[in-house]
Amino acid sequence: MIKLIACDVDGTLLDDQGQLDPETKAAIREAENQGIQFLICSGRSYFEVQLLLEECGLKAEAICLNGADLRDRCGVNLKTHFIDDQYVDQMQTLADQRGYIVEFHCQDQTYLTCSQETLYQAFYTYETKDKDWDEAAARAYFRRLWYYNETNYNQPLAKIKQRKVVKIEFIYLPDPDYQELFHQLSGQNINVTSGFCFNNIEINDKKATKGNALKEYCELKGIAEKETVVIGDSYNDMSMFELFPCSVAVANAADDLKRCARYVTKSNNERGVERVIRAILEKNR
Repeated sequence: MIKLIACDVDGTLLDDQGQLDPETKAAIREAENQGIQFLICSGRSYFEVQLLLEECGLKAEAICLNGADLRDRCGVNLKTHFIDDQYVDQMQTLADQRGYIVEFHCQDQTYLTCSQETLYQAFYTYETKDKDWDEAAARAYFRRLWYYNETNYNQPLAKIKQRKVVKIEFIYLPDPDYQELFHQLSGQNINVTSGFCFNNIEINDKKATKGNALKEYCELKGIAEKETVVIGDSYNDMSMFELFPCSVAVANAADDLKRCARYVTKSNNERGVERVIRAILEKNR
């Protein structure tokens, strides 16, 4: 019997417009009514996950920031893996030298040392590569994606480090630089992965992975690996797929993840997660 569904958010639970459809929402509630826990497993910060849950009218425990931050249903922190300040300094220096955009995710919020307009220009260059958008449409989409306020931008690095960094993320990297930077960072004593969006590279403490956090969560709750289903789409979900035998990739997932998955469902735009939940409900009857 399945007791836990551990689900990625972007590219998996949400469609390409960042929306959660009513049918999937209803399936989640039905699963919870039958005693199946629904656990969010995201690269997002808890602040972002909380906004999403409130918007969708859901309440769930969450593995955030790629496994570096574990929260209960009330948002109470259960465990956190912080990044050493030497990597915070190193990544900011790298960003300054190469003109990259870098986000610093802390427990309370996400901060950038650059301005909002600098982030917008990087966003615009990336998002309009294969889209014919006018300025007004681009600005509107930017505001929906990046709902930060002025306190998130132009933050001195010293103040960011005082808040203690949990995840570092390069976003909107130039296509020619992506693979080279990924391999360069992978040789260090940190966990380097990608969320498969925004040409991003995500950096965490070496111990922080979604898979390790999910394993700790299951031990805490007394749930066996065989009683857990994991659903994802990208490389930062790979650690869960490697540790838990019942793994499901959505059809839009990275090819490497689909090869690792036990099952492949419909895409995130075709309510793939709902199909998985309905199958679990049927099996548990």
